[in-house]
Formats: sequence, C-alpha cells, structure tokens
Amino acid sequence: MKKFFSFFFYLMILPFVPAEAASSQRVFLVLWNGCEEACRGFSEYLKSTHEDIEIIQRDLDGQTDKIPDVIAEIKNAAPDLLVTWGTLPTLKILGTGNGNFVSKYGTIPALFMVVSQPVESGLVPSLVSQGRNITGVMHLVPLAEQLQSARQVVAFKRLGIVYNPAETNAQATVDQLRQYAALMNFELLEHPLTLSANRQPSATGIAPAVAGLADKKADVIYLAPDAFMNANRKTLIDTATAFSIPVFSASEGAVRYDNALFAFVHRYYTVGQMAGRKALKILKDKVQAYDIPIEAPQRPLFVVNMTAAQKTGVYPPFSLLQNADLVNIPSPDK
Repeated sequence: MKKFFSFFFYLMILPFVPAEAASSQRVFLVLWNGCEEACRGFSEYLKSTHEDIEIIQRDLDGQTDKIPDVIAEIKNAAPDLLVTWGTLPTLKILGTGNGNFVSKYGTIPALFMVVSQPVESGLVPSLVSQGRNITGVMHLVPLAEQLQSARQVVAFKRLGIVYNPAETNAQATVDQLRQYAALMNFELLEHPLTLSANRQPSATGIAPAVAGLADKKADVIYLAPDAFMNANRKTLIDTATAFSIPVFSASEGAVRYDNALFAFVHRYYTVGQMAGRKALKILKDKVQAYDIPIEAPQRPLFVVNMTAAQKTGVYPPFSLLQNADLVNIPSPDK
C-alpha cells in the first residue's frame, strides 16, 4: 500500500516537473568589415527580447577570399537563420535570383541588411512575394528623395560622381542619376575610374578624378552605394574638401567618420533593429522568410558634419539643422 501511494504521488507531481529547456536557436551572422551600427542594432534587439538565441558571428574583414570557407562553415553548422551584411557578401553568399540557394543551403532561411539595391543587383526579382527563402532590410533612401533633400543644402546645377564602373550598384546609380538629371534640371558630371585588364579599379585614380570634377565646376559630389569608393572614400572626401566641394553621401558612415558634409539616410542602427524584428518573426513566429516583405525604415533624417561645413564653407540652412543629427561639431576655439 505504501508503494502504491508513493507511485500515485509521483504521478500527481509529474506534470509539474519543469520540462527540459528547449535548445537555443542559432543565427549565423556574416559581416563584411567589423560589427558596426547595424550589427549592434541587430544583436542588441535580439538580446533585449530575452529569447534563447545564439549568434554565431563571422567577419570577412573586407576580404572576398574568405567567403568560400564561410559558406562551408554555414553548411556544416546548419543554423536556424543566415544573416548577411552588405551587398557584396550577400550576393556572393546568397547568389542572385536565378541562383541555387536551395541546393546550397537547404531549408535555411536568410535575412540581409544594408543591401542598397536588392532588385537592381539581381539578389531578388521583387521586394514582395519574390519566391526565394530570403527577406531583408534596405538602408538607402530612394535616390530621388536624396537629390531633393540635397538641394535643401546645396542649390546645385552640376553634380559630380566618381565611381567603379565594374560594380553593379554603382552603375545602377549612375543610370538613375542620368534620368533624374533631365527631370531635375542638373548636369551630371560622370567620372568612371579606369579599370585594369582584369576589370579592377585603382585608388590612385580617385584624386585626379576629383580634380577633373573641380575643373568642370562641380557644385557637389555624390558618394554613391559603391563598395570600392566607400572603401577609399577618405581620398575622395579629402580631395574634394581641398577644392571646397561638398560631398553628400548615400550612407551615414562617410559623414560620421570621414567628413562628408551630409547624408539623408536611414540610420544603420535602426536598420539593424528592423532586421532583428524580422529575424524574430522567422525564428519564433515561424513565418517564412519569403512571406516577409523586403523594406526600409520609414523615417530618414539628415546627418550633417559641422567640421566639414566649416572646411568647405557650405552651411545647411538653420531650419534643416534643427531636426538634423549634427556630428563632429568644432570646439569654439577652432
């Protein structure tokens, strides 16, 4: 009888014994060149949810030759979600819309962030219902809005651009600029960099290209979503500043860290947070990646470098500065 009651008691308490904690879900995050604001926004958002999500982080250090090893590691790790940062690594890892994503990664869903032109680059055929098991967050404000906003700072008639003609994003931007030049009544001064026999540009051509734009009386130079030019943007900006030509950028990093004058942008940190929310939909709500629209945050803002304004002598109007994010403000004694 005693054994019977002991067994009965065991059965009574069994439902109240905590189940073994579910194993954590794993996110494989591939970065191009360090964990910057978007990466932090993504990681901190997931951490704030207190969900059991492990982030496996790999940094390519700006080197494409590391990508094959990372792809092999992704296949071996079989994470619950693959996340990529930037256009170049995303295209190399996920392939284009006609690529063999499924045969490469099976059922692993993918999420990208800081990809400027996912349709134009061939990553996906459209932003919604695009068929691939991929979603993402774009960081660029539409070019027409950037140009209209730029005219609030500089009433330009001649806009210059130095770019890598071998890069898809850069060429797509130039094609758009040609269309907007006619519509918005400005002259587009193009300076594609010379390519080597293996179609590689050289950074030594940047300063002479900027000098050529200065000779043509460029009012402003646009730093496009161009991986090569962004890797060498300091040369572009410093040379333009020496000619008192302001540079406006498609993204905020050039303004915050390298003295471009301004950008009309979606903040990288906000992009990362938005990517984190999409990741949670995939991991916890079990929404298919292809059912989550590819989009950008809703509220862009001006980022203005006040040291650059001082050096170029180009100051945005006070009405714009009131609602802008002002960075690199000179000290009063300078």
